[in-house]
Amino acid sequence: MKRNLGNVFVIAQKEFADNLYSMRFLALLSIVTLIIFSMSYRNVTEGRNMFEIGFLGVAQIIGLFLPLLGIALGFDTIVKERKSGSLNVLLTHPIFRDNIITGKIIGSLATLALVVGIAVIASVGTMLFGTGVQVSLFQLERILIFAILTFLYISIFVGIGIFLSIVSKSASNSLIYGIAIWLNVVVAFGAIIAVIASMITGQPFLDFDNPTLELNAKMQKFTPLHHYAETVSGVPSFSWGGISIQSSKLSSGIFDTGNSLDKWIQEYWSNLIVLITLPIILFIASFVAFLRKDITL
Repeated sequence: MKRNLGNVFVIAQKEFADNLYSMRFLALLSIVTLIIFSMSYRNVTEGRNMFEIGFLGVAQIIGLFLPLLGIALGFDTIVKERKSGSLNVLLTHPIFRDNIITGKIIGSLATLALVVGIAVIASVGTMLFGTGVQVSLFQLERILIFAILTFLYISIFVGIGIFLSIVSKSASNSLIYGIAIWLNVVVAFGAIIAVIASMITGQPFLDFDNPTLELNAKMQKFTPLHHYAETVSGVPSFSWGGISIQSSKLSSGIFDTGNSLDKWIQEYWSNLIVLITLPIILFIASFVAFLRKDITL
């Protein structure tokens, strides 16, 4: 048992280190951090308070672009090891397949935790420092919960990336599939759903009546971005080109300090369940797929 845990820890440590020293990952992280910092600074110059409406733009940037970092963390996790033959070599040692995939997942999630920490510090720190707002313990709790929500949301795409790296024949295929999923499920999902809702109801595009809007709002729930957007900011989606009915919930997300955390949980419990269970399902699927995968070249 101790040996298995030790093996998992070593693999996780190696995966974490490989990610940190990857130029591809560092370039993506730098670009996203710069975008988040710029948006946060813009909110500061416009005098917005993050605990009112000023964090909406930053949350949208995080919701749209950090999933790409999640894909980047996972898309070649397994396939690069299989193609290089290092998996076969690794399995000649007293180490099991479940140790390998568990270590890979933990290492990727540890890297993600660092990414989320950097993103939250870059955004929240800039706005707090620029506005000079005094933050209470109550508000610090909201910031911590926001970081946890972001971690859960991006971990969904880490899970997608790892799963694709197991089932794909090459790293390039895995990356292409991952980017396609990101574009369709995150970036363009709102516009795609708007067109589908319009076709189903027979109403012209962008000339919606109430039934079309209601159908569109229900279909938005098929993307994890919807659940992240609602819990964070109380809006139906951050996706570009989408049209949705504004959420009927009284709270406007985690930064709405006018409502208690109990009230926030009561209103968004279904969104929270989705954000918690989806990563677990994807990691279990990756675990099972790897155990069944023929890793010979």
